[in-house]
Amino acid sequence: MSEIGYEDSMKRKIIAYSVVCLLLLYVVEQVLMTPYFLKTIIKIPMFTVFPFMIQRFLLKSKFSVRIKKSEQKFILLSSIFIFVIITVVAFVLKSFIDIEAISSDFANRMKLSGQGMILAGVYTIFVNSLIEEYFFRGFIFQELLKRGWKKPAYIISSAAFAMYHVTVFEAWFGIGLMMVMLLGLFVGGLIFAYFVKKTESILASWIIHISADLALVVFGIFGLGLLGFK
Repeated sequence: MSEIGYEDSMKRKIIAYSVVCLLLLYVVEQVLMTPYFLKTIIKIPMFTVFPFMIQRFLLKSKFSVRIKKSEQKFILLSSIFIFVIITVVAFVLKSFIDIEAISSDFANRMKLSGQGMILAGVYTIFVNSLIEEYFFRGFIFQELLKRGWKKPAYIISSAAFAMYHVTVFEAWFGIGLMMVMLLGLFVGGLIFAYFVKKTESILASWIIHISADLALVVFGIFGLGLLGFK
């Protein structure tokens, strides 16, 4: 097999694995209605262990989790900016959000309330954000980028990132707000990918992802009052 044929084969394998993961997680989340913590146990190896094995033994590549000192201030300011923007947009859209639908989904499907929601929030901000950055940017984006797919790497990784979240909030929004959310997530994926390309590391995008998830969790607690629901 020629080098070009080999690289094309690797790109197809990366995309195929990613699509399988998204489909399986959709079934786990929206068809089987798996509780949050069980779904998390299923998701972690799909987004970390298996991609790591593919990178290590099939693709023979590595990823970085470092950032240069000269880039730290820019990343910090970008994180603050993202936090503010998401918070403002969330409050602007608050009147269009069905709080009852979200709280019902948390309680009935995810089996979360009270302390469980707090733990899930902390996990989402610090751990889940890293898992997603590794899978969507460290695995999909960087591996496609290495194989010569510059624009497609941005588009595919960002589209996958947006579509993955449908498995989480399909029951939360009407079609109009769903389209807005998907567009926002796609743009967010492009921003995260930009920082990975600029710093050659998923650490920068993880830090910014933390700020984004922090804004959403804070909005959920104080804006929507989700902890007040049983």
